[in-house]
Amino acid sequence: MWAAISELVQSVHVESINPKDPVRVFSYPDSWRCIGVGNSAAVFQPKDTPEICIKVYANNLNSSAETEAQIYRQLGVSDYFPEFFEGGQNYLVIAYRPGKNIYDCLVQGQFIPEQVLHDIDNGITYARAKGLNPCDIHAKNVIVHNDRGYLIDVSDYRKNGTCRRWDTLRQAYYDYYQELYQPGLTLPIWLLETVRKWYKAHEQAHED
Repeated sequence: MWAAISELVQSVHVESINPKDPVRVFSYPDSWRCIGVGNSAAVFQPKDTPEICIKVYANNLNSSAETEAQIYRQLGVSDYFPEFFEGGQNYLVIAYRPGKNIYDCLVQGQFIPEQVLHDIDNGITYARAKGLNPCDIHAKNVIVHNDRGYLIDVSDYRKNGTCRRWDTLRQAYYDYYQELYQPGLTLPIWLLETVRKWYKAHEQAHED
C-alpha cells in the first residue's frame, strides 16, 4: 500500500504562496479527498482507506516532511497523537483522527468540554518527557472527539524557545469561553481570523 501512496503523491501539487497563510492545493488524485490545509502542507484522506491520511508538504518545504517524521518516531505510539506509519521525501502517512478542531467547534457551535484541555496538557507533558518542545499548538491543531482532546501537526516540536500559543488559548477558555458559552453559540469566522492575525502580528513584533 505504501508504494501505491508514494506513486499517487507524485500527482499532488501544493504550493505555499505566503508562509503566513494556508497553502494552495492545485491538484490531487480523484481517489483522495482534501480534509485540511495548513501553512506548510495539505492533508488528504484516501476514499477507500479512510483510517489513514496523507500530509503532503508544499513543493518548497519538502525538508520539513523528514523532520516531522523523525518527531513522530521520537513520540512513539501515544493516545495523544496520531500513529505514524510511513514517510517520503515530501509526505507523511499517519492515522486519521476523527473529530473537529477547536476552530471549527467555535464556528459551528460544538461545545468544548474542559476535559479536552486536560488531555492536551497531558499530551504536552508526554512530548516533553520524550525530549521534545511542543510548539505551535493552536485552535486548528487540537482535535475534539467524543469529549476528548488530541494533538495533530507536530512539525514544530523541535524548535527552541518558549511558545505561548497553547497557554493563551487555554487562558481564553477559562476567562471567556466558560463564562459566555451557551448551547448553539457560534463565533463568526471574521472574528476568529481577526484575532488570529492580531496574535501572529503581536508574536512577530516580540520576535523582532
